[in-house]
Amino acid sequence: MMSVTHAAIAACTTSLAIGTANPLVLGVAAIASQLPDIDTTKSFTGRAFYPLAAWLETKYAHRSVSHSFMASGIIAIATAPMLVFLNWQWWAAINLGFFMGWFADTFTKAGVGAFYPSTKRLVIPGNPNNRIRAGSSAEFWILAIATTILIISCNLISNGGVTENFARSFFRDAGTASEMFKRYGSTQQVFIKVKGNHVITNQAVDEEFKVISSGGLNSVIAEDSKRRLYQIGNDPSSQIKPVSVETRLGDPVAIASKEVELENILGVDWLNQLQNNAYVTGSLIVDDLNEAKAPLLVERYAPISIFGGQIKLVNARKSDLLPVLGDQFISQGRVIVKVRSDE
Repeated sequence: MMSVTHAAIAACTTSLAIGTANPLVLGVAAIASQLPDIDTTKSFTGRAFYPLAAWLETKYAHRSVSHSFMASGIIAIATAPMLVFLNWQWWAAINLGFFMGWFADTFTKAGVGAFYPSTKRLVIPGNPNNRIRAGSSAEFWILAIATTILIISCNLISNGGVTENFARSFFRDAGTASEMFKRYGSTQQVFIKVKGNHVITNQAVDEEFKVISSGGLNSVIAEDSKRRLYQIGNDPSSQIKPVSVETRLGDPVAIASKEVELENILGVDWLNQLQNNAYVTGSLIVDDLNEAKAPLLVERYAPISIFGGQIKLVNARKSDLLPVLGDQFISQGRVIVKVRSDE
């Protein structure tokens, strides 16, 4: 069979067997399906590992020792430590991929030496006229069917999120994180593992943040373990420019949101009503704007700014607001207050 057919069958079988749509896991299965053909220098694997393939080619017949239950057993034992140190799916992907890589060849004209060291060959079906010839129209039909089943399986498993899984695995950027937050942020925690650099200090960044809000098309607003806010992404206003952003979903979260209109109230009285786990977005008009001093945050995200005669708030917390509004009299304002259950 052709290499691409082996890969499609292996990925399809792995997806169905272990219930995964993870493109990396399926990719490992597809690669593992090429390994049995290391017994010939004419194969892609044989050319990649030519010295070993040339030695095997002189010692063993094609589709014999490497296309056997014995070979599968050796691979299973050799990769067993993965069950301890890695996710079991990686072990399953390698072994299912390898097994399907040689078992699919039992449907070819010559079959395989599945029972090595016995010389008996396993050939399916018994009627030679119904066996598959490499590159034939029958093989292309098998390739099409395996690919179709793989696509259906992945969509059912991921509830239509094949594209999303692919993006999370291969497009590790703030744009993907922003899209993930827009889709899941109202019901689940969204975390990002960021590797990059701080724009102001030029220090390397390698830590996990919790996403609080989408900062735009290519950025997010997120807080570190000390609850310090940063804008992370490629927007000009970002404090952290990422090289890699790995997105993951956390525990379920409930977010209560309400619109509040303020009029003729002392800032401290309103803040006393505000919960500590609230994030406030909106604008306020105060009586003495000249006395209102927004904190100058160069190295971090600034949730409070003064612009156009108003105090602008974007994801401001109670601790941010107290120094600015504590002594102020709010004459008018409209804000959205979001309270997260995970804080």
